[in-house]
Amino acid sequence: MGPTAVKMFGLILLASAGAAGTAAQGLQSDNVSQRQQGMKAMAAAAKTINAMFKGSSAYDAKAFKAAAETIGSHSGEGMSSLFSGSVTAPGSKASASIEAEREQFNKLAADLGGYATALSAAADRNPDALSPQMRMQGGDTMMGGPLARKPQAARDVASMPAEHAFHLMLQTCTSCHAKFRTKNE
Repeated sequence: MGPTAVKMFGLILLASAGAAGTAAQGLQSDNVSQRQQGMKAMAAAAKTINAMFKGSSAYDAKAFKAAAETIGSHSGEGMSSLFSGSVTAPGSKASASIEAEREQFNKLAADLGGYATALSAAADRNPDALSPQMRMQGGDTMMGGPLARKPQAARDVASMPAEHAFHLMLQTCTSCHAKFRTKNE
C-alpha cells in the first residue's frame, strides 16, 4: 500500500469513527429526550390522579385509569432500558450513580410500575365513584395498622387502598430523584 493509499485508509477510518461517534451521540440524545418526555408524561398523569383524590377534579374512572397506565408505560423495564449504559449526557439530569447502583434503580422503576398497576386496577373496580375503599382510612398507616409497614410492591399493592398506592408511588419518585438525579446548580 502506497503513502496515498495509507492516507486515504486513515481518512476513511477517521470518518467511520466520527460517524459511529455521531450515531452513538444521536442515540444517547434520543434516550435523553425519551426519558424527559416520559417523566413529563408521568408528572402530568400524577397531577390528574392527585386532583381526583383532592377533589379539585371530578373522579373519572377512565381518566384515572389512563393516567395510571401512562405511569405504568413509562416505568419498569421500559424506564430501566432508557437508562442503560452511560446515562450522563448533555441536557440530562441523570446521575452516574444509576450505573453504579443499577439494581436499586431497577427496583425503584419496577416498584413504580407495580403501584401504577394497582391504581389502574382500582379504577376498574370503581367505575362510578372514588369509593371509600380507594381511600386510606385513619389508623391504616399509624399505630400498627395493616399499612404501617412499607409494602412489598409485588405482594401487597393489590390489596391496599388506591390512595395509599398513590402515595407510595410518589415516594418512589421522590426517592429515585433524590438518589439518581443531579442537583440543579
